[in-house]
Amino acid sequence: MTSSPLTLWEGFSGATVQSNGVLFEGLDRKLSPLPDSEDAPVHNPPLNLAMRFQMAGDFEINITATLSAANSTYFMFHGVIPMAQDEWYYALSTFKAQIVNGDWCYWSLYHPDNTEGGNAAASVGSNVIYTFKREGTELVFLTNGVEVTRQSDLGLFDDGVVYLSLDEANVGATFLVTEITTTGTVEETPVRRVPKTAGTLRDKAGKFRMGTAVSTYPMVFDEQYRTILGNEFNQITPENCMKFQFIQPARGVYDFYESDKLIDYAERNGMDVHGHTVAWNEATPQWLWDGWLDGTITATEVGEILDEHIEMLFGRYKGRMVSFDLINEPFLDWTDQLRDSVWFQALGRGYIERALRKAHEVDPDVLLFINEWGCEEAGDKQDFLFNLVVELQTAGVPIHGIGLQMHEDVNAEYQASWDADSTSVSKTHLTSAIARFHAIGIEVRVSELDINQHQIFATTPKAVAAWYATYLEACIEAGAHSFTMWGFTDRWSSLNEWYNYCGHGNGLIYDAQYRPKLSYQALSKKLDEMASSLTRL
Repeated sequence: MTSSPLTLWEGFSGATVQSNGVLFEGLDRKLSPLPDSEDAPVHNPPLNLAMRFQMAGDFEINITATLSAANSTYFMFHGVIPMAQDEWYYALSTFKAQIVNGDWCYWSLYHPDNTEGGNAAASVGSNVIYTFKREGTELVFLTNGVEVTRQSDLGLFDDGVVYLSLDEANVGATFLVTEITTTGTVEETPVRRVPKTAGTLRDKAGKFRMGTAVSTYPMVFDEQYRTILGNEFNQITPENCMKFQFIQPARGVYDFYESDKLIDYAERNGMDVHGHTVAWNEATPQWLWDGWLDGTITATEVGEILDEHIEMLFGRYKGRMVSFDLINEPFLDWTDQLRDSVWFQALGRGYIERALRKAHEVDPDVLLFINEWGCEEAGDKQDFLFNLVVELQTAGVPIHGIGLQMHEDVNAEYQASWDADSTSVSKTHLTSAIARFHAIGIEVRVSELDINQHQIFATTPKAVAAWYATYLEACIEAGAHSFTMWGFTDRWSSLNEWYNYCGHGNGLIYDAQYRPKLSYQALSKKLDEMASSLTRL
């Protein structure tokens, strides 16, 4: 057995390295549906971004721990990196054990075809050694050497890697890990500088910002993802790790572990960071919704929570971010009404001004953006956004830019009446939108571009590639602040469905196997064609 260095847990979400081990505290970190949803919050345990086990054949992992009272402690062993999106967390090829008060073990086995589970008495007391091992074709979980369950492996760990997640569900409850031993080897996964090569999108773009949204887990764990990311792009947007529910999972409890990793990666690789996001109703933590709705959090306190959150986030990364989507999707669908968020309910329309003024006060060098969908074309919604910006400018509020999300669809059922293989936004639409906001001194960025083909491949790849290139051309010609896609590989795409982990979306420029698609080639060619324009930036 080899002992895993517990110092690898330093800074891990909810973990504190002590002289006698690592203390884990429940953060209540979970993905919260909107209040009118019947869905329950999705428990979203943090993944250890410092340690993974390399295994071959039979293996064994032992975790020695001390439990406190009222524990609901999770031990998860992943064969595939989990995926997290705004409202869902999905772990495939995973064995999960939940120890409740040291008495019961509830276990689940997740694999591509179905989920199996059960429970058994554990009676482990306050001190316990948890053992997870593979014996031939079976997976075994034990407490203090007593077998809790034995199940068919079903190939969960055939890649020879085990990722370990540890979490405590109850806020304030703790457990102490004093030792981890394994028959395999422990691989450290520090944030690295990626070697740069010529001829990439980044290389050709020069000073123009070619950006992508970033999923933190594969940025650390997945070498192909990490290498393409650092080599092809010069700006990154955190897909999830800076959202309110990730940064402050419980009131007054801040979790910067993943965002620290992202900032560190960007700085090591010479990339700008565009932060995302603070005030967005879909990323409001459950504790804030619950407190506001049941009256335990007052309107005054909501304002104070917003101020404090901005102070903590912008203060921590002062001087390390270029720009930030402070306000995300403020409008309700296609109307000029603001979304019915905690912020709007408690603070009214003034929450936008309040957030912008506070962020500018904390870090005056960060460009502050309002990010919204459906504003790429001239029409009512673009007018609503334009009028809001003018209103803020007139009041002397620091607003520097707007983001046009541009989540495009091709061949969706609701587009049946449109021309075949068409999208709604043309180059004329986009350049006109950029010019309109530039005329009042506002920066414009394409912020979340993807082109969803709805799993239809036969006729669309060439058309999709042409649209990507056209949108890039419009941004460069019109002087856009940046051109950012909402991810770059179908392997880690928000177009993936939560209920079909392997049903990868096909709206990005690399496929799920990290092969560049026609869309990548079209962007590369367009940068070549516009080389003279790029050198003047």
